[in-house]
Amino acid sequence: MNTSSAESRDRLRQALDDEINTWEESTRALRSRRNALAPISRLTSETLAVIFSFFSPSAWDKEAGHFARMCVAHVCRRWRETALNHPRWSHIDFTKLTPAAMAEMLARVNTMPLHLEADVTKWSVAQYEAFGSQLEAHMSHTRHLSIGGCLQTALDRLVSSAPTLEFLFLSHKSRKSALPHVVIPLNLFNCTAPSLTSLEVENCDISWKSPLLKGLRTLKIHKLFTEARPKLEDWLDALNEMPQLEALILQSATPLAPRALSLTSQLSRAATLPSLTRFHISALARDCALALAHLMLPALTWLHVDAESYASGGEDVHLLIPYVARKVHELQGTELLRSVLISGERTRVEVLAWSRPDADFQDLDSNLLFRASVPTRWNFTGTDNIDWVYGVDTAIFDALLTHLPLNSVSTLTAQTADIRLSKEFWLSHAPRWPLLERARLVPTTFKAFREMLAEDAPPNGPRLSSLTKLILVDVTLTDLRTSRLRDMLINRVEQGVPLEVLDLRKCVAACRVIRWLTEIVVDVQEPPSKSREQSIRYYDDGDYYEERGPWYENRRGFWYDDADEYDDAEYDDEGGYCYLQVPVTYDER
Repeated sequence: MNTSSAESRDRLRQALDDEINTWEESTRALRSRRNALAPISRLTSETLAVIFSFFSPSAWDKEAGHFARMCVAHVCRRWRETALNHPRWSHIDFTKLTPAAMAEMLARVNTMPLHLEADVTKWSVAQYEAFGSQLEAHMSHTRHLSIGGCLQTALDRLVSSAPTLEFLFLSHKSRKSALPHVVIPLNLFNCTAPSLTSLEVENCDISWKSPLLKGLRTLKIHKLFTEARPKLEDWLDALNEMPQLEALILQSATPLAPRALSLTSQLSRAATLPSLTRFHISALARDCALALAHLMLPALTWLHVDAESYASGGEDVHLLIPYVARKVHELQGTELLRSVLISGERTRVEVLAWSRPDADFQDLDSNLLFRASVPTRWNFTGTDNIDWVYGVDTAIFDALLTHLPLNSVSTLTAQTADIRLSKEFWLSHAPRWPLLERARLVPTTFKAFREMLAEDAPPNGPRLSSLTKLILVDVTLTDLRTSRLRDMLINRVEQGVPLEVLDLRKCVAACRVIRWLTEIVVDVQEPPSKSREQSIRYYDDGDYYEERGPWYENRRGFWYDDADEYDDAEYDDEGGYCYLQVPVTYDER
């Protein structure tokens, strides 16, 4: 063919393109026939659509910034047609969608129930407008709606009725130029959301008179602005209109208690929540006391109280404790408390309780108090915001354990970081734990507990007569400390209640120390060889001392972590000096 002219070259190019297209079409047809032989091709289009719908909970990978679920539409032609023609993906995250993409995604869904999410923090005006328009058009079949970010503009667009809405989450994140809180209007969704059963709001001021609250099964309110906190009468009226409520989580959302709060007189009225099984309240200690005093919770099975103290002597926490204890007694039902964990730091005391034995053991291992594999039945946390005077933390522990129904507890963990519980503390509470079988202790609680067990038995019998297992954590067993532990163990044998298991796997101890203890306890679980050597320095005469110990801070200064303090700095029976950590001069660091 003559290609000298431009016209002939164009005809030749077109002929070649047509031939290429023919071959490509043939190749696609062959690939389709080949794909049809794959085992997965036996699935119907409807079944594939159901499988694709499992990508919905992660509408896209936000870290990567692209639609992860769109990958299935690029596998083959059949998968693409299935993905586009079946409106199964009703879970849509609008955060990174353009206005055109919003319209396209919702058009594919048709009238399927929608699960919509959006973080509007970085949105443009066009995105706000498109989002509002799409919500207005599709709110009638929206079942789940979650909106986070600066909500001042977004809330103004929620004016359409929401007849099928079951879950609503609103979280306000203020910009520098915006208010820290926004007010949820009373006419949200045109006051029409009859199916709403779960409502969660963060940094949004919602009135307890809002029509959205009626009919709820779950209500979570986090941090109402001070001016938006309800009056006691309005709050009780609102709760009395929510008989179906099953879970209530309130953080700084209850009525404010007066400065001179006194709850000794007869309460004029109370709110009854007959279906409530889970209650979490977080507020000032006085506010918590006011709320608990006015609530009747006959079906309660789980209670979590976070109280902030602003009294140097902890008076506000002591005011709260009787009302917490009353609710704990009410939630007993048929399941008794079997496990207790006592946790404390310089400005925080915490007590957790479970209805299953050994749950405290799992919780301590995780180092995350709220991620135990067995959920707590009761949790109390007191936080010091004004610097408690010395001894307040111990007094709070004492009051809590005195008021709580712990006579059925079988396992106990005490892991106070820098709060030393005294021998008198353990002596006063031991009679209330007749079924205690296992105790787990750290250095700050071990010494006093050991001294309590070393005391002569009272006339009514040995203390903690059911105790058969003792677990020590991070305790360094020096010669003198081991000698005293050995004396206590011998005393328990003489009282007829010998210890059966001594768990030292997380301790530091020399081999000879272990041998001393195996003469008394049948099952001594030894620490790994590394733990026996990592912080012990040996000498030719067989004596040793701890090379160094961890620091911890308390109100009296910086100390080495030692459970026996001064009295262990003595000569041991073999005539060699036993070096132990001792208090050092107060450091203003």
